[in-house]
Amino acid sequence: MAEDEQVDKVTLRVLVDKEKNKVLLAEAGKDFVDALFSFLTFPLGTIARLVAEESNIEAVKFGSLSSLYQSVKDLDPQYLWSHTCKEMLLKPRNSMQPYCWKLKLNINTTEPLNCYFFCEDNSCKIENRTCVSLFRNQTCICGKLFKKEKLMKYSIREPGFVKETSTFIVSDDLYVMPNEVGTSLDLLQKLGVNNIDAIVIETLNISTKEVVDLLKLSLVSKTPLTNFIFTKQQLTNLDPRNRLEFWVGEEDEPSDDNNAEMVVKVFRRKSNEQILFVEAQEDFADFVFSFLTFPLGSVIHMFGGFSFLRCIDNLYRSMVDMSPDRCLKSEQLKFELTSPFIADQYGLKNQILRLPYHVRNFRLYKFVDPKSPISGGFSRGPLTFMVTDDLVVTPMSSISGVSYLERMKVPLNDVEERVIRIGRKEGLRILKASLTTTSTLTNGLSLSIIEQFLREKSS
Repeated sequence: MAEDEQVDKVTLRVLVDKEKNKVLLAEAGKDFVDALFSFLTFPLGTIARLVAEESNIEAVKFGSLSSLYQSVKDLDPQYLWSHTCKEMLLKPRNSMQPYCWKLKLNINTTEPLNCYFFCEDNSCKIENRTCVSLFRNQTCICGKLFKKEKLMKYSIREPGFVKETSTFIVSDDLYVMPNEVGTSLDLLQKLGVNNIDAIVIETLNISTKEVVDLLKLSLVSKTPLTNFIFTKQQLTNLDPRNRLEFWVGEEDEPSDDNNAEMVVKVFRRKSNEQILFVEAQEDFADFVFSFLTFPLGSVIHMFGGFSFLRCIDNLYRSMVDMSPDRCLKSEQLKFELTSPFIADQYGLKNQILRLPYHVRNFRLYKFVDPKSPISGGFSRGPLTFMVTDDLVVTPMSSISGVSYLERMKVPLNDVEERVIRIGRKEGLRILKASLTTTSTLTNGLSLSIIEQFLREKSS
């Protein structure tokens, strides 16, 4: 690094058990804790992109979302409604960007939304309102591009989430607590620390590169701070899980509206019930694509703070438990951070999952949606897609299906086809499995196949 190159760094004080090479706790200020809490605002696609990049440790896989992200990257734009749709999926916007873009340790390099874009044709109107876009060079309904810029104004004066003077204790598994002596002693006692002489204090300088390291480790390690200091080698994903663990939904849960269900053909192995791929229309492809736009905090919120991403769950629950009076800027900010909205124009018209999303409405302006005016989705239709177990999405054809079976070395007599319906409950199972496994469809749909089979048998 050049001597004159300036890199923002913040100080982190860490208590380490030298006998066990283990981090006991860290003492952190606003800048570091803001960086950790900013993870909750990131769309899943942003996380998939960040953890695929080199930092001090190698790239890691984010469940099946890494392969989904790569498949969108590889997808020919002709299969999406517009070139803007591909940009939206590969660089999804953060609805809480005004709180994040000026953080000292901001790792989200997605271009912030700070402009409206107007059509090259000044007379272009819809419903007597001027056409406007949130995306540079989006194609207008008149065929021209949205190029003219107008700066936005934000009312947020200071970046971040916690109060300027607050300090915190961060556990090895990323639970954040107010910095109080009693809290530290309780934590040390729970960790079974008896030999005070074995404890040493280390001071670390943390830059954005180290924050990317921690993001990676938070997805694949139960002890990210210890791994960050002592073992920066490549780590594999957390323990494999039983398919039954992805059960979501109660018997008394109201049934979905039939209009919100999708029908897919499932191709799976008879021998081990592994789902090889599903054949589906563009509605299911849009549903899977939309995962990349979901803010992490909203996803954890949907699962009540139990997503199987243990350290992220801890981070989320510590925010839920935190006092807005003493630690956070406001109660409203706490609400926004624990259930962040999907960014403007990223929501699906027929989304089977209930996620909040922003809608901009101005009397004089008509925002032109870059997605399909028919389905409200990203895909161009009518079109059939193949979605593999690890959520690789490609256009479907008979030849591509047979070629995939050949690559997977699956005998044709070991393949069975089933038709199943995907509603909210099934969608939640797929989403939950996508966070931690590369067998998303197998883990997410196996119970649904059994349930639907039993219903058919009893009817």
